[in-house]
Amino acid sequence: MSTSGPSAAPIPLHIAGEPPAPPAPDVIGTSAGAGRRPDPAVRPGVVDWAALGVEPRWRNQETGDCAAILSPFLGPATGLEPYKRYVAGTRQRGETALVVACTGAGTRSHNVFTGTVAPGIHLPHYYGSISANPLPVGVSPELADGLDHAEHDLGTQLLNCPPDTWFRLTYLRESKSSRPGVARVWPPPGEGELRPILVDGLGAPVAGVWTPADGSARWFVVPHGTDHRLLVKWLVQHALPAYVPGALTRARSPLVRDPALATDAEARLVETIAEERRAHERRHTELQQQLAALRAVADPLRDNLLFGTGRPLEDAVHDVLVAAGATVTRLDDVYGTNSADLLAEYGGRRVLVEVKSAKNRSPHTLPDKLLKHLSTWPGLTGTEPVDGGVLVVNHQIKLPPAQRDAEVYTDRAFADALTVPVIGSDRLFDWWRHEDWDAVRHAVFGDTGDTGLAQPPEIAVPDADPKAPGRPGLLSRLRR
Repeated sequence: MSTSGPSAAPIPLHIAGEPPAPPAPDVIGTSAGAGRRPDPAVRPGVVDWAALGVEPRWRNQETGDCAAILSPFLGPATGLEPYKRYVAGTRQRGETALVVACTGAGTRSHNVFTGTVAPGIHLPHYYGSISANPLPVGVSPELADGLDHAEHDLGTQLLNCPPDTWFRLTYLRESKSSRPGVARVWPPPGEGELRPILVDGLGAPVAGVWTPADGSARWFVVPHGTDHRLLVKWLVQHALPAYVPGALTRARSPLVRDPALATDAEARLVETIAEERRAHERRHTELQQQLAALRAVADPLRDNLLFGTGRPLEDAVHDVLVAAGATVTRLDDVYGTNSADLLAEYGGRRVLVEVKSAKNRSPHTLPDKLLKHLSTWPGLTGTEPVDGGVLVVNHQIKLPPAQRDAEVYTDRAFADALTVPVIGSDRLFDWWRHEDWDAVRHAVFGDTGDTGLAQPPEIAVPDADPKAPGRPGLLSRLRR
């Protein structure tokens, strides 16, 4: 997207720091002594400012008419003339002071109370500071909730082009305490808020925006190492239109136009784009709600099939069988421990289902429990003949599912001698999540002559109680 047009002027932007130094010439017969060249750590990288539609203003240049401040290494020195003139200019124009500050550059320290600390951001006046604690390698931030369009775009760009290190940001206010030994400030400290744009897995901000209570400023705090060109483009294309549109109007930038001067065709298209955006946001919200509802149902069943024991595991197996179209009776509720856990019926076949778990490899005695129940079944009151039984085992629970044995019993001689089918609950889980109901029915009931015309799982309700948690019947209804 172009940031300048034929009649547009460059947008003045104060860069807190020294301009890039030209490379020192190599002179034959001389040697470069220590300290003769500028320290590159305090200078921004090479940026094609003109191509970005920006006029950089450095320390000794006028900053009162600048649109924003970019501080690539530390927060701007609020006590020095460049920042004071910039803020005076924004106050005179009635605009928001806009700062993008990179935190974490420089020497780090360590103590027993705060751990490793990198250089942070000093806020203006008596608002305090923002500290930066380096986070471990491998942190994967995510977008925070409640972001506006410009904040969402910045967060997305940071995720797509991450820095080398993320920092946990903490807003440190000046002390108001009157307790002995605690320093007090005068005038009293100002009130402000640090809102996250990106958060780590623990919910701590790793990029955010600080605003004082009066809303006169926005300080966007991002990690040191963020691409400066990314930040400048975001400032011009997203932050200024959202927060300081007057700066673009003064530069006659095509990014901001007076709606009163638009043609009818432009106005219609602008409204169409706005409606498309609103429709997209509504649809996005609907899909997020549907996803949350699906996960609310799937999460407990997934957890019980892969890590459950006892009754929760039995409930999960029950629900999978019902989702596959079977009629299932909980035998523990009728016969207690004198029978198997479940009686499943489908396609004219009736089988007992024994559900067990094992922290490590499954003991060879588990099939004996099912065989015992099969032998005692005919002697129970009110029973009808069954066509066999199946053993479902959640094995090696201590291991992550991906590291477990593919089969419940890896001893081939023992497995080949089994007289009843043995199914791992993780295998049952895979069939359930892929909605492979034929595989479930074939594993439990064998060949039933199913022609595919059985009751579809999306209308198979596992339990009469609609409030029962974690039921796949609800999951299927949400998918329709």
